[in-house]
Amino acid sequence: MDFKILDLGNISYQDAWKIQQEFFEKRQIGEVPDTLIFAQHPPTITLGSNKEWNTIKVPESEIRKRGIELYNSKRGGGAAYLGPGQIVGYTIMDIHPYGGVLNFMKMLEEVMIKTSKNFGIDVDRYDVMNPTTDKPYRATWYRNNGNDHVLCTKGIGMRLKGNGSYTHHGFCLNVNKNQSYFDLIDPCGFPVEEVKPISMEEINGEVINYLDVKNKIVENFKEVFGKNGEA
Repeated sequence: MDFKILDLGNISYQDAWKIQQEFFEKRQIGEVPDTLIFAQHPPTITLGSNKEWNTIKVPESEIRKRGIELYNSKRGGGAAYLGPGQIVGYTIMDIHPYGGVLNFMKMLEEVMIKTSKNFGIDVDRYDVMNPTTDKPYRATWYRNNGNDHVLCTKGIGMRLKGNGSYTHHGFCLNVNKNQSYFDLIDPCGFPVEEVKPISMEEINGEVINYLDVKNKIVENFKEVFGKNGEA
């Protein structure tokens, strides 16, 4: 099955969300195929639907004073930072053919695992205890010297319609180091001091080419989801 690839380049989260909404509505009535939208954002904090995980450590006025955009998103999960140095991927898809939401999320994780390994980085999928909920939280982690680090994150919104299960939002991969604002939040309920974000650049000791990473994501997306992509 074919899917569409769209790269928005550098764009605000709000403008990217408008484009997501357009494709999301069209996907539900069959006007567009499954679509993978890439974007890079200015410093932005988004909040998810799980209020327990939406921890911001400074007043909202301080966030805006620093020039950081702040939005309530329509995805699951909690507080997340988006900014320069990251690749963000929005998956506008009918996930019903892939066995539902849990299997779809595992497939997204597999794309991130394969992409990381393409650059010599070993990440894996396992549970880490979330101190906010006191429950295990399954994600893809990079482990170094016994410490778990966040290299990539995921979170989607979904709507059931007819026989379809349609998604928006998707994943974020930390490619190059530019993480000045991660300390303003506890990502998805994890104290940032305990589970620190890390980038591919920090792991490999060199700047990583954005297009190289994007191309590998597309290649692995095709393999995992069994699709042929078209820009």
